[in-house]
Amino acid sequence: MPEQQPRFALKIFHKTLLAMVLVALIPIAGLVYTSGYQLEKDWRQHANLNLALIASGLAGKVDGWVNMNLRVLREHAALPDIISMDAARQQPILKAIQGAYEWVYLAFTVNRDGQSVGRSDNNPSQYYGDRNYFKQVMEGKPVGQEVVIGKTSQKPALILAGPIRTANQSGADVIAMAMQLVDVSQVVAGVKIGATGFAILVDDKNKVIAHGKPEKIAETLQDLSAHPALHRAEAMQDLTVYEEEGRRIVAYAQKISLGWTLIVQQDYDDAFAPLLEARRNALILIVLTLILVVAVAYGLSRQLARPICELTAIAENISRGHVELKIAGIERRDEIGALARAIERMAVSIKMAFERLRKKP
Repeated sequence: MPEQQPRFALKIFHKTLLAMVLVALIPIAGLVYTSGYQLEKDWRQHANLNLALIASGLAGKVDGWVNMNLRVLREHAALPDIISMDAARQQPILKAIQGAYEWVYLAFTVNRDGQSVGRSDNNPSQYYGDRNYFKQVMEGKPVGQEVVIGKTSQKPALILAGPIRTANQSGADVIAMAMQLVDVSQVVAGVKIGATGFAILVDDKNKVIAHGKPEKIAETLQDLSAHPALHRAEAMQDLTVYEEEGRRIVAYAQKISLGWTLIVQQDYDDAFAPLLEARRNALILIVLTLILVVAVAYGLSRQLARPICELTAIAENISRGHVELKIAGIERRDEIGALARAIERMAVSIKMAFERLRKKP
């Protein structure tokens, strides 16, 4: 029968080396994984808090601007000259509003039939009964609003409207202000988050009012309803992570006055740059540790396996009758030394046995 090839088997050197590497790397890998997981969790909370604080600060500025205009509207709606719905009495007040607030380019009143009465620009009366802000006030809402693209500026403009009502009236006439959103746009456009972050302001119908990248605003109001930060209800409390044009984006959305929503967003790699750097450093550390562990384990394994291999070769030679070999390691005080001394005694015993056999007749 043909002689069978011996199966591959791990030698003591390989087993020792593998055991040392595993014993060293398993705790390190576990520590790196748990610390990396906690680091990612902490940094996600930090990024969430950072965007939330930016959104909150920006929301406060926009809310302050909106609330100021609402107070102007309500205070003037309660004036007797405005309640009179007499154009001659209303016009000085409406012109004063336009003069006092530089962003207001038109202040006007509309009767319940939808026809304008007083105007700050002295233009002829117009019909406003089909405008959304007028319909909202007629439906009983305390504030009517509509964001449109200004015919002159080609930029978003806001019309705010409120009721003019006396105690004995069942219906209401309307006072309204048409305003440029330059101040709001500047505030939103001025927000810079890291190297890539910016803010977006949308109205209650998710139409863009202001954008951190002004070139994104076209001549028509853009519908941002598909934005992932608006699409998920839970996005209002946590970060939204999504893909856009091959880039990962993190975004945070916050509701503000008039049903508007602020979105602050930033590239993932920018927002999580310290985390990504920590991951790279951890990977480098693991590689260096692996190299060091393998090198140390290799040296220790060879130091352990070499004398055993030498003693095995000596024992093999003794079994073939070569009993005059010098046995190394007998001076050691560990198990290797004990084995060397045992082989030495065995060699002496075999030598003595051979001599007795030679002396026999």
